Amino acid sequence: MRVAIAFNKLSTAIQPTPSGISKGKLHASSIKARLSNSFEVSKTRFIGSTARDTAIKGTSDVDLLAVFKRGEARWGNQLVSSDTFIQKIRDDLNARFRATTVRRDGQAVVVQFGQGSEPVDVVPAIFHEFRGGLGSPVYLIPDGKGNWMESAPEIHNAFLKKSNEGSAGKLRKTAQLMKHWRAARQGIRLSSIYLELLLASQKTCVGAKSYAHCLRDAFHLLRQRECRGLHDPLGVAGTLHAVQTQAQADQLVAAVNYAADHAQRAVEAESRGDWKEALRQWNIVFNGAFL
Repeated sequence: MRVAIAFNKLSTAIQPTPSGISKGKLHASSIKARLSNSFEVSKTRFIGSTARDTAIKGTSDVDLLAVFKRGEARWGNQLVSSDTFIQKIRDDLNARFRATTVRRDGQAVVVQFGQGSEPVDVVPAIFHEFRGGLGSPVYLIPDGKGNWMESAPEIHNAFLKKSNEGSAGKLRKTAQLMKHWRAARQGIRLSSIYLELLLASQKTCVGAKSYAHCLRDAFHLLRQRECRGLHDPLGVAGTLHAVQTQAQADQLVAAVNYAADHAQRAVEAESRGDWKEALRQWNIVFNGAFL
């Protein structure tokens, strides 16, 4: 089996199913209804991998941005700690979904529908300002450490959509393949928006490149940067981080270094016509989840 055929088969296999997407959106609707009854909510919208069409089957959560009126998160003239606000949201959703585990995970509240197999991540947000030529909204969301950070999903999504078109669709599928790698390397954390903005800003998937070369270059890029924080290429959300803790960073860097070495060997094997060895190396990269 040639490498290109193997990648095409894998890309098809990891696409989310319509039923899975429908279930996630149905769960999100019940969360919207609860939050609207309990708080002053300006709007909700899907963000993350689901909104950017980079989700993969079985591992991608549905991400729901819930924009609250500023008064809901204010104490006097200041915003309360984002940790305090997340806990407030968690307690309310826990009271509604008693048969479902509701927990905090960094910047979001996770409602684990389907015994954890159909999770919805609720990211609370406060409108901050309009920015950019078209006046796109910028929000304040929890930074995972008690403070608030800027986020601009509409601006980022538009940039990523244009970048994907400029790569003839390879950016989206490369991001999905990288997420499949992350899932295969159980325990590895890697922010989706960090990954996608990094690949887009560096034009990693642009040009006459196969998925094998796109992935090889993606791993080498992450290794070269040592997975350090990425200054938002659009200048609207400060620094984006690949992970949240130093322990997660150490684990990610080790996994990236390992993957980069074997991806390079796979590309070299393919270039000399050794398809069997190339496929074997890619199977090592994906921890047995390639073929």
